[in-house]
Amino acid sequence: MTRPKLWVDLIEYIVKHFNKESRDYEFIAKFEAGIALTGSDAKSLRTQVPQFANSKIEIQNGQPVLFNLKIPLYKYSQGQEIDTTGERKLLLSQKEIAKITSFRNQKYMLIPISLFLKGKWFKVEIGVGRKMRKYEKREKIKAKEIAKTIKV
Repeated sequence: MTRPKLWVDLIEYIVKHFNKESRDYEFIAKFEAGIALTGSDAKSLRTQVPQFANSKIEIQNGQPVLFNLKIPLYKYSQGQEIDTTGERKLLLSQKEIAKITSFRNQKYMLIPISLFLKGKWFKVEIGVGRKMRKYEKREKIKAKEIAKTIKV
């Protein structure tokens, strides 16, 4: 990401959380989707880091839903009973939902890559791809090492 120019871009630059498990996947397409949150979830995301462990995206009734994204409780949410790992709807256009559904029918995985602020809205970057095999990971690491030695 390049340096932010405006203060709105600065906020996006600061509040960006990555899914470390997404390194194990090879993506063929990426989408940006809005996420439906409660007020305390949004405030919590601005101050604390979410946990992407075992998070995935599935299509339910023609609507993409994010599962197992653990958002910690907001410190000042006044005793509200909030499910921290609940299902959260993703907000996409009908064309994007159709594309994601067709990828899912072709046995590709839908993985959340990152969660970030864009303006005042939280967005999820969705990767469509498949899990890399061990020999593919090794080849990727070797290619990075070769590129590093060539630069030096």
